[in-house]
Amino acid sequence: MTGADRWKVLERIGEFAAGELPGEEAREIERFILEDPEGQRLAASYIRMLALLDAIGEETPEVPEAVIDHALRRAYASAFMRQAEEFFGGLGRAYLDAFVYYLGLKRPGTAG
Repeated sequence: MTGADRWKVLERIGEFAAGELPGEEAREIERFILEDPEGQRLAASYIRMLALLDAIGEETPEVPEAVIDHALRRAYASAFMRQAEEFFGGLGRAYLDAFVYYLGLKRPGTAG
């Protein structure tokens, strides 16, 4: 059996284990599995893997409270810093405009 043939058989055994093969193809692979010890080992391995994947898919992970609290604190801190940056940036621009006006470098009502 060549490498390509081996991959094809391996793929077919996986499809058989998942119940994805139609009637005659399923019987053909089933015969192969019954006659070949390596095929039996692969089929058993696929069935165990599918059972594990099914069990993992049914679990809902529990997120620790500390992780949730940390994420919320970071979100609040980020929002605060963004607002502070806007506030102090605007305040700084206002003071700079007033200072420029005080020095007489700009007349009232002119842009920029």
